[in-house]
Amino acid sequence: MINIGFHLSVAGAFSAAAEEAQKEGYGCFQVFVTSSRSWKSKGMDDGDAERFKEINRMSGARPFAHMPYICNPSAPEKATFEKGVGLMVENIERCRRLGIAGAVAHMGSHKGKGIKYGIERVSEALGMALDAADGAGILLENGAGYRNSVGSKFEEIGEIMDTVSSRRVGLCMDTCHAFAAGYEMRGDGAVKALAGEIREYIGMQKLSLVHLNDSKYQLASGLDRHWHIGEGEIGMEGFASLFRNRDFSKGNFVLETPYKKEGDDRRNLKAAMEAIALAKGR
Repeated sequence: MINIGFHLSVAGAFSAAAEEAQKEGYGCFQVFVTSSRSWKSKGMDDGDAERFKEINRMSGARPFAHMPYICNPSAPEKATFEKGVGLMVENIERCRRLGIAGAVAHMGSHKGKGIKYGIERVSEALGMALDAADGAGILLENGAGYRNSVGSKFEEIGEIMDTVSSRRVGLCMDTCHAFAAGYEMRGDGAVKALAGEIREYIGMQKLSLVHLNDSKYQLASGLDRHWHIGEGEIGMEGFASLFRNRDFSKGNFVLETPYKKEGDDRRNLKAAMEAIALAKGR
């Protein structure tokens, strides 16, 4: 079964996002549980957290969280690293209160220290955060291959997971990021190879979430530019190939496509459903 939804706003209340997911019939959705671009976050109301959980129980929608963009677990600087670990701990604890099973985390930039250093640094940060907070897990999101990034290759993510060795660490695969990092998806054989690499280095059972985004720029561009489903370089046939593969024919899919005008979300959801139908030959 495919569960599909969007990243939703929690402006005003966390329960507002759950209500929107219920209203739209989303099978899953994603939220920020702390500020997306600040070290400081507003408080969380216990009543709102309970309403969030109750609405999701009633609707059956599965919520995910996304950690702040400023969190850089690869950071060489001691202060930035420690603040990042603190944010990870806060996100895990808030996810526990909200009944969210996993928080998506970017692995950041080693800032010229080298990929080996970055892998060790991320592993250290994950270990510290998981030891400090119980409950939710962390889903490592593959990067787009930009300069000094960590985790753009599934082999790197697998090495981090092996080092941390925790059942609470899983994978969030972003289609735009994978394509930008050089993973071809246009064709059944290409998607089979992609799934094979995940299986070899990570294990398909650890894939908890897919960020479903087209790419504005070409294969191996190294540019993280999400685009409308079927209108970018991956294209409708690429997404049909993805959904046709048995490893991606079920699970949780969150769209992070551009929202510039009213109707963009409906347009992207419609395109995603068309790709699913195309995959099934309808």
